Amino acid sequence: MKALVASLFAVALAAPVAAQQPVKLKFASFEPPQAPITGKVFTPWAQDVSKASNGTLEIEMFPGGQLGRNPLQQLKLVEDGIADLTWTVPGYTPGRFDDVEVTELPFLVRSAREGSLALTRMHQKGQLAGFGELKLLFIGTVPANNIHSTFPVASVADLKGKRIRTGSAQLAKLVESLGAAPVQLGAPQVAESLSKGVIDGSLNEWNFVATFKIDQVASHHFALPMGTVAVMVPMLKSKYDALPPAAKAALDRYSGEALAVRFSEVVDGVNDATRERVAKSAKNKVVVPNAADEDQWRKATQSLADNWRKSRPRNDAVYTAFTQEVAAVRAGK
Repeated sequence: MKALVASLFAVALAAPVAAQQPVKLKFASFEPPQAPITGKVFTPWAQDVSKASNGTLEIEMFPGGQLGRNPLQQLKLVEDGIADLTWTVPGYTPGRFDDVEVTELPFLVRSAREGSLALTRMHQKGQLAGFGELKLLFIGTVPANNIHSTFPVASVADLKGKRIRTGSAQLAKLVESLGAAPVQLGAPQVAESLSKGVIDGSLNEWNFVATFKIDQVASHHFALPMGTVAVMVPMLKSKYDALPPAAKAALDRYSGEALAVRFSEVVDGVNDATRERVAKSAKNKVVVPNAADEDQWRKATQSLADNWRKSRPRNDAVYTAFTQEVAAVRAGK
């Protein structure tokens, strides 16, 4: 009898301990751990969320493609349950998140702050379609793409016939509108493809240049805001809904607009610092076009925006909402 009582007492003591074990979430990144976005944004973010959860949640980072190396398959890792969180590009899934293509139109966004706060606020207002089964902890943009190439660029004519890497269907249309041939490649393949002459240039922001060492193989850089790329951190809604209340509260506290600001402060800072570093390099040349030259590029790409606004019934409303949100951010609102 005494043995039975002791056994029941031991079980009673163990039950609360077991109940306090944190839920573990796996965060996948195809980037190396020291990359600016993974190392300076999402790794410390995961640590802050874990600490704020009162022991109910532990987010573990898996950088360097440990859970899956293909950048184009990061969302599938979450949908298949291999990862719980990832950071990925909506444009890698053509036809599913069409609203965020608006960010890829040239001359609308110049910084990650503008694009990230604009998209976050649109998502909060229910103005973005396609994310129904996903809980978005973050949606935003990287800074504006510039042209990085192995040949000098001064005018639209210089791109004629060149092979330019793009990361999405809409950016491919942008490249085509400038007379070049788009080539879609995953991020880790860009530098090697440039060095081997498979491509002649790439549309990227400067964080990408720093992470994948593009400046070591592309010596010419044309600084025009040639559209940007939307990025997101999704998890399945069903996974989020199953979390303990304290875990949800921690995620909510550090996500949304708070994460948009955090993300943009880091990536805009690294973006500007990388551009300044490359501009000082003896082997690289950064060209910043004047207002008259920029106007020529605007005219050459205007049809792209006009056609996009007409291509789907909801596009014009998305375009108007996005540009209004960007204007509000620029005005400090």
